[in-house]
Amino acid sequence: MRIGKLSDADLRRLVLDRLPKSGARTVTGPGTGLDCAVVRTGDGEGLAVLTCDPITGADAGLGRLAVNVACNDVAATGLSPRCLLLSIIAPPDAEPERIAGIVDEASAAASALGVDIVGGHTEVSDAVTRFVLHATAVGFSEGRPTLSAAGAKPGDALLMTRTAGIEGTAILAVDRAEALATALSPEELRTAAAFADRLSVVADGPAAAAAGAHAMHDATEGGVLGAAWEMARAAGLGLAVEADAIPVEPLTSRICAVLSVDPLRLIASGSMLVATDRPDAVAAALAAAGVPSARIGTFAADPKRVLRRNGAESPLEAPGPDELFAALC
Repeated sequence: MRIGKLSDADLRRLVLDRLPKSGARTVTGPGTGLDCAVVRTGDGEGLAVLTCDPITGADAGLGRLAVNVACNDVAATGLSPRCLLLSIIAPPDAEPERIAGIVDEASAAASALGVDIVGGHTEVSDAVTRFVLHATAVGFSEGRPTLSAAGAKPGDALLMTRTAGIEGTAILAVDRAEALATALSPEELRTAAAFADRLSVVADGPAAAAAGAHAMHDATEGGVLGAAWEMARAAGLGLAVEADAIPVEPLTSRICAVLSVDPLRLIASGSMLVATDRPDAVAAALAAAGVPSARIGTFAADPKRVLRRNGAESPLEAPGPDELFAALC
C-alpha cells in the first residue's frame, strides 16, 4: 500500500464500515475528516473530546510534535486541551538518552500549553526502525458547545490561520539540511527549523469558536488543500479554494522549490481552517488573539470542489500521500 493516509474509499471500506455501532454516550463518532470523538461523561451536559495522533514522518523534535499535533485537534473543536497520554515506541538501536530527550521535549511543550501528561506507555520494539510516538489528548466542554470539521454551511467563507506548510518546513530544514545547504544559508536553515516553535493552534480554536465559527479543522498530513477537501467532504458540500490567497512563508516556498514539493500539500500543523458566515468577526477575534488569518475559499451546496490557481481551475483532489514523504526519500 502507498505511504500516508488511507484514501477516502479505503478508509471507509477497510475501517469505518467495519466498526461497531456507537453507543448512547457517543455524540460524535468516527468519520472522514473528523479528528475528534465527543462522548458524554455522565448524565448531565458534560462532554469529553478525545483525539489521537501518531508521529511517524519526522526524526527531530518528536516530543514537541506529538504534544502539539494532538492538542491542536482538541482546539479544532473550540475547546482547550487539558490532558494527554503519550506512547513511545523505540527501535532496538535507540540510545536511552534519546528516550529521555523526547520526554523532556514533550514535557516542555505540555507545560507551555498548560496540559498534563497523565500516563502512556514506553517500550523498545523490533517492529519499528525509528521512533514512533502516539499521543491521545482530551478536552472537556464544561457546558460549552463543541464544533467539528463537518459543520460548514453553504455560503460559508473558508478562513486559514497563519501560513501553509509550517510543520513540513521545520522537518525538512533539519532532515534534508544537506540537500538544502546549496540553496539556503545556515542562518536560513536555522530559522526554518525554528518553525517547530510555531506548531500550536491552541489559541486559534477557542478564539474562532467564540466569534462564530461553524466548523474547524487543523491542517496536518495532506497540507492545507487536504484539510480543505476533508472539511468539504465531512460537511457534504462543494468548495472553491483560491490557491493564490493561501499565505506561504518565503522560506517555505524556497525549501519546497529545491525539493520539488507543493507547499499547499505539505504537512501543515500550525494552521487552522475555519468555516464561518461571519468572516470579518472571526478574523478580528483571531487578530485580537495575535493570530493572522486569510480568506482562502467558499463552501457551496453544489458538490463540486475546485482549486483556482494562476487563473486556471482544476478539481480539488482528495488528500494523497503527503509531500513530506516524497521529500524525505
